[in-house]
Amino acid sequence: MTLLVHGVVADHSVDTSAMGDIADVYTVSAGGIAALVSDVRDEPVLPSRAMMLRHANVLEAAAATTTVVPMRFGVAVPSRDALRDEFLHPAQAQLTEALSYLRGRSEWRLRGDYVENEAIRAVLANDRRAASLRGRRDTDAKMELGERIVQGVSGLRDRDTPEVLGHLREHVVELVSRDVTEPLACLDASLLVDDEGQEALERHVEQLAERFAPRLQLRLVGPLPPYSFAAMETTR
Repeated sequence: MTLLVHGVVADHSVDTSAMGDIADVYTVSAGGIAALVSDVRDEPVLPSRAMMLRHANVLEAAAATTTVVPMRFGVAVPSRDALRDEFLHPAQAQLTEALSYLRGRSEWRLRGDYVENEAIRAVLANDRRAASLRGRRDTDAKMELGERIVQGVSGLRDRDTPEVLGHLREHVVELVSRDVTEPLACLDASLLVDDEGQEALERHVEQLAERFAPRLQLRLVGPLPPYSFAAMETTR
């Protein structure tokens, strides 16, 4: 039997029997910290949708009552002794520090996407050449127009992303911004926020959403376990 490690909490800080419909989760303790684990039969643990959803559910249930340091999905060890000897004891100081840093804080996810028609309108308003190509039916004109629109949206992204995130930095403890790949995506960021600052953050994002509408839609999701700020793997 293999142990799947979900996260680490302070010892005795979570009652696994009260974690709703998440069965068979228990803790393995060492030196004042404890790993949230469940038993699986196979190793490696394959990232099925059901398994990854269960992993997230365990972390969210724990984060609702205590501070948790998430593990990345798929961290597995062969036994309780191996978990203590190869991970909890060697990483005790680091994990204890992480728990202290994350206490009273949670992650929020901010996503920004352009509304297609509004983004194109903004590009055409700032690119006379692109505007002149609109409506032409020849292949070369269509191709050039498409290229200029893609470049124009990229320019909007380069301008809007730092402006949005710049307005949020004073409301967060830490911020992680990811590269986006979808053509109409503007930004994808994770924010580490003090619990007492959550309402202020939500209000500020609402104000930014009004400011950038209708070209850009902002969506804020949270609170979440601090996946982007503390996710760790065993050294095994």
